[in-house]
Amino acid sequence: MGKIYTGIELGSSHIKVLVLEAMKNDYHVLSVATTPSRGIKKKEMIDKKACVTSLQGAIRNAEEQLGMKIKETVLVLPPMDANFSIEQGSSKIDEKVSGYEIKAAMKNAVFKKNKNEEEIVSVFPISFNVDDGQNVLDPKGITGHQLFTKVVMSSIPREIVFSYTQVLEAAGIKVVDYILAPQADYYVCETKDFNRKMGAIINIGEEITTVSIFNKGILIKNENLPVGSLFVDKDLSYVFQIDLKTARKMKETFAITSSRYADTNEWIEVVTQSDQKRRINQVEASKVIESRLQEILKLSKTAINNLTKREISYIIVVGGISELAGFSYLLEDLFGPKANVWNMKELGIRHNQFTTVLGSLKYYHQRCILLEKEGSMFDKNLQENLSSGKKKGNLGSDVGLNKILGRFLDN
Repeated sequence: MGKIYTGIELGSSHIKVLVLEAMKNDYHVLSVATTPSRGIKKKEMIDKKACVTSLQGAIRNAEEQLGMKIKETVLVLPPMDANFSIEQGSSKIDEKVSGYEIKAAMKNAVFKKNKNEEEIVSVFPISFNVDDGQNVLDPKGITGHQLFTKVVMSSIPREIVFSYTQVLEAAGIKVVDYILAPQADYYVCETKDFNRKMGAIINIGEEITTVSIFNKGILIKNENLPVGSLFVDKDLSYVFQIDLKTARKMKETFAITSSRYADTNEWIEVVTQSDQKRRINQVEASKVIESRLQEILKLSKTAINNLTKREISYIIVVGGISELAGFSYLLEDLFGPKANVWNMKELGIRHNQFTTVLGSLKYYHQRCILLEKEGSMFDKNLQENLSSGKKKGNLGSDVGLNKILGRFLDN
């Protein structure tokens, strides 16, 4: 029997709840639910009560699929005003290194390091060594006297962590771990090759586009751009005088993102805000979308250049809008062959809108392996009803152990 985890992402447009079973490096989707988000604007919590109501709706939907109550979760947090620092720590070894010594060394590295106005979100090990020996990624089983580690500690303003946590608590859910959204994205896109190089992940959200720089898989810098997919909807609404709902439907089902591949013979009829019928050509609509997406990608390129002067080996774009037809052509035109749109192939969640919440659970599973922690969020007796043979899909994964450890001080 595997371990069953829940991940929750409180986004500006949608709240996502994902429950999956992890068995070694295989992942099986058990339940996934989304509801329109309320109370969050530009990643900031502006109405906790409204957000709780939206979250409760998503949880109910997920629980109906499961036939079980959700009580615990990994919570995705926005990287707003995030800070990163390299810290070092150590712990004594009784005989050989186990999860206990690893946890103690990581805790020692960040003990009393966070400022009063900041909250530690995650701590990712860069390397371990025993008695000044060779650096390793997973030291379990090595004999010696002292375990040393070097880590990257990430923190964000405490008020952000508290506001998100309070929403979960009001909905009756206990948060067992946190992860920043870009870190979760990396866990989905990770490869052995990426773990050796410098790269970037661009997540185009509803109102914010996050540009994150990773060095050997470790998030070191990020920038949040005040533009996202909602701006595309607003552009379509303004140009064609239609409401936002119609504009979004046009974007998702009719237009494509590269106008040169649009069909001049394709038309759609809409009703304008003045109750007039209007026919719109696919090329017309595509040009509007293309213009805004080009702006977002150009801003992202500038952000990458500002964040690092080192050579970038890969660029991955995620976010729901990256699923639109023709997006890869725009991306290649601006960034060249090093840039790619992520392609979610996992059964049950084959859409880039689920990248972040899936990554949060891949991260948590690997954290549990490193620390030799049980981690499962559901009672073992109840898990018998959720055997692997009843799963909705199989999520193959080869996530490594080289960047694990997050919110552990109270675990």
